[in-house]
Amino acid sequence: MVRAQEASAYLFLDEDTAETKIDGLNVTLRAELTDKDLTAREFMRTPRVWLTCFDGGRQVMSIDTADDLDPWPSVADTHDVVADANLVSQTGFFPELRTKLSASRATHLMTISVDVTGRAEDVARSWMQGFPIKIKASPGGGLKDLDLVIFPEARSPAFRTEAAALVRGCEVLAGH
Repeated sequence: MVRAQEASAYLFLDEDTAETKIDGLNVTLRAELTDKDLTAREFMRTPRVWLTCFDGGRQVMSIDTADDLDPWPSVADTHDVVADANLVSQTGFFPELRTKLSASRATHLMTISVDVTGRAEDVARSWMQGFPIKIKASPGGGLKDLDLVIFPEARSPAFRTEAAALVRGCEVLAGH
């Protein structure tokens, strides 16, 4: 069996930067990310994650990657990547979600967006418990398969408060 090349990225939530904001009828948990080496980056090149719940129930996770963590550096500003993707709990905390991924470059950062509708609360709860999540995609077109894992620290009471606020906001917006 021949496997396609993989673009693996292992990112870690910087829980001290996490904040949840309610903006109109949307709620978003935002946090900076770092790599395992804690590489220092200038502010505009810092990877980040947003987990957003919209009125009506749509939920999206977006990840900005830093230059050296970009899974698809050959993708130009004028080209978008669209692929089937899987959102996976590394520990079985929630059922796997088959979904869509889109990625585009804005300046030097690649923004990867994944439709996580029905799973945003599970992702936040997973992180609150210290469990990582994985996004897998095979975009084809000569691009490497994506294998992106986001690990939480799960040590910060402030982070758990922010994540719990997102969970509650998502539940309200989804009509639960």
